[in-house]
Amino acid sequence: EEPLGRDAWPWYLEAAFFWKTADGIALRYRHHQTTVGDPLVQLDEENIIELARREVAKTLGLQCPARFFMAGGAFKTLLHGRAPSDLDFWAASLEDRKLIVEALTARGARVLSRQAFSDQFEIGDRIVDLPDKTEPSTLEERLDRFDIVLSAVGVEHSGGDRWRAAIHPLARQSVAARQILLLKPLINWRHALTTLARARRYARELEFALPKEEEQEVWRVFDAHDAA
Repeated sequence: EEPLGRDAWPWYLEAAFFWKTADGIALRYRHHQTTVGDPLVQLDEENIIELARREVAKTLGLQCPARFFMAGGAFKTLLHGRAPSDLDFWAASLEDRKLIVEALTARGARVLSRQAFSDQFEIGDRIVDLPDKTEPSTLEERLDRFDIVLSAVGVEHSGGDRWRAAIHPLARQSVAARQILLLKPLINWRHALTTLARARRYARELEFALPKEEEQEVWRVFDAHDAA
């Protein structure tokens, strides 16, 4: 890494170039060139809070007084660099859920659809999914309810623009191994096939492997409960 001072600030419309190589991401700016490991952004507390804060600012506004968790697949976008399109906000109480709805409405969000267990809102180019359930009431318990470890990443927002992050330990292992891993045993066995479809989509998006034993676990759980 080479530190760049003010003399290296770009001139009008001056470009930097990024391209993928077998060794990672190559960067070129003026005469400076280097290659860094893929991904460019690490899945750590600082970066996930920054992403959550940016997305909440676009949708609810940073002054929203509700306590809620932003958790799920949106944070995997840190690994491929594309902005998230879907956001999952989990209210910590019914009153907090009401405050989220009020914040979305005040900022011009449109009710997109009513799902089986949640409401969906469209605001700008984002879809906000707001589940009905307001339990569990802690971020760590919420993360334990996911099936894919890269979804077990989240941020708690409290009134006054306060933030706290949590990352399931296996999520770091998933990134390091470039594999899609599952949280076992699968809690949401009724949605096992949906989990499998989502895991395959994650693998395509991130260019990660989906180990055969992970797929077999989904089928094992599905077959066991289907037979019962």
